[in-house]
Amino acid sequence: MRPVQRGSIPSDPQTGQKIVFRKYQDAKTHLIDKIGHYCCYCEKPVTNVRDVEHILPKQHYPRLQTIWHNFLISCRVCNDIKGRSLIRRKNFYWADIDNTFRIFEYNPVSGNVKVNSLLSDPEKSIAKNTLDLVGLDRKPGHPNITPADERWKERFETLQVAQEAFSDLQNNDTPEMRKQIISNAKGRGFFSVWMTVFKDDPEILKRFIAAFPGTSGDCFDHQGKAIHRPKGRI
Repeated sequence: MRPVQRGSIPSDPQTGQKIVFRKYQDAKTHLIDKIGHYCCYCEKPVTNVRDVEHILPKQHYPRLQTIWHNFLISCRVCNDIKGRSLIRRKNFYWADIDNTFRIFEYNPVSGNVKVNSLLSDPEKSIAKNTLDLVGLDRKPGHPNITPADERWKERFETLQVAQEAFSDLQNNDTPEMRKQIISNAKGRGFFSVWMTVFKDDPEILKRFIAAFPGTSGDCFDHQGKAIHRPKGRI
């Protein structure tokens, strides 16, 4: 999961005053400007953001339904799986406050997602809660997968494209090739897949981090490796 920096409440360009959102849908364009049009859970591109994602569901936290710091971007599948369950922030890791890139491993062959084996046992427990929250490990054969859930397929297809790009770069390492890889990654999404495939290339890792809007740069060191997020839990 890509860690993001949503930033402070947007200001009205005419008055300079902080925007008070009367409807949560009004925050959509501001969110996309800040963190891009990618699901904050599965990382797929969301070209038609139906609704702003409420971290804490508005059904249980009605006072937070128009509050900027309760907003993220989500695809329909992740949003539907997350549903309207009663959620407490402390029981999960969140892209806006933790280094969520550290909590999962993305298999470089299958693209399957699992909890990072290097975490401590308490961290693994919270990471597993987060994995289950939106079913990131669902694939054919999973008891809860639905026909509409093709996240696994899109992630695998992106993995194949990323691996082909990696091979092309080994054969033709030019600035133009690296530029094309970044452009392709932005178009296809799945930030963590690209970061996994190119894990040994610090230069391009840093470019992925810079290219995906709103990626929290303080979650990575000078070589593009994940580090503990300042003020985060992981």
